[in-house]
Amino acid sequence: MKDIGLDLTEKVKGYFNSRGLMWPNFSDAMKFVATEIGEVYEIDLARKIWVRNNPDQKPEFNKENLAEELGDVIFMLIVAGITEGVDPIKAMNKKMDRKWQK
Repeated sequence: MKDIGLDLTEKVKGYFNSRGLMWPNFSDAMKFVATEIGEVYEIDLARKIWVRNNPDQKPEFNKENLAEELGDVIFMLIVAGITEGVDPIKAMNKKMDRKWQK
């Protein structure tokens, strides 16, 4: 199976650098992961009609919004890995390949 991890991780690095974004440390990156997960939950909650505070500030549910927020979670997990000098995508691929062989 082709290892795509390095390509995606390098793209994240390039994105951060080209936009001049400040790199968080690991702890802050994981906090951003948590906030992005919260945004996924906001989209999921929008599937039902709930009485919410500030309803005009809540996103609407659609698959595109859900996919984008899930992508933000993945993005920040990769950033967290980069801050620690590890590549979680490459590690995930390696682990899947190893378990696939069993």
